[in-house]
Amino acid sequence: MLELKNISYEIDKHPIIRDLSMTVQKGEAIAVTGPSGSGKSTLLRLIADLISPTKGALYFDRQPYDVYTPEELRTRVSYLSQSIALFGETIADNLSFPSTVRKDHFDKQRAQELLEAVGLGHYQLSDHVQRMSGGEKQRVTIARQLMYQPDVLLLDEATSALDHQNSMRVEQLIFDFVAKGTTVLWITHDDEQSHRHFDRQVVIKDGILHKEVALT
Repeated sequence: MLELKNISYEIDKHPIIRDLSMTVQKGEAIAVTGPSGSGKSTLLRLIADLISPTKGALYFDRQPYDVYTPEELRTRVSYLSQSIALFGETIADNLSFPSTVRKDHFDKQRAQELLEAVGLGHYQLSDHVQRMSGGEKQRVTIARQLMYQPDVLLLDEATSALDHQNSMRVEQLIFDFVAKGTTVLWITHDDEQSHRHFDRQVVIKDGILHKEVALT
């Protein structure tokens, strides 16, 4: 599904990722852990094709990233950053965005089902996002990423603003997608979370793949 071959990334000659190689299988769930500033978020941004490696190459479905258009990669490799980025005024504005990009019909029923799944079933699609709490906004962004089932889902501290109950809701939803074949790489600082459900844990330190641990 994904292959990283000797990936390096540096800014102003300062290395962030150093000669990192990794293979990820279809439907695999990987917890990405390590100290703050170790390069975890940069790694996910490289996989998401938001930045390009200084050295090395990335492959998706055995083809180099270069053969895909950025639009094609970003519909198949979905990235949810740590920061909350909402569009427009309403929940519908946000959940309809993926279908707008694809020039597809907005499935309002699916949108409402996803709101239920992330614990926002008491909201209507017409409700304004500005009135929501930080944790609720984070759950809207998660629902938006899941309007279509991605081949690869990249999550950067996706449940950091959520209480335990809603964090568990989101985990269940994400791993339902894994059961259907979605590959997940999930950055987490929650040690307990990093051992639930995942197939393996990778530890990034100083931009290097420091350790891999099988969890199943």
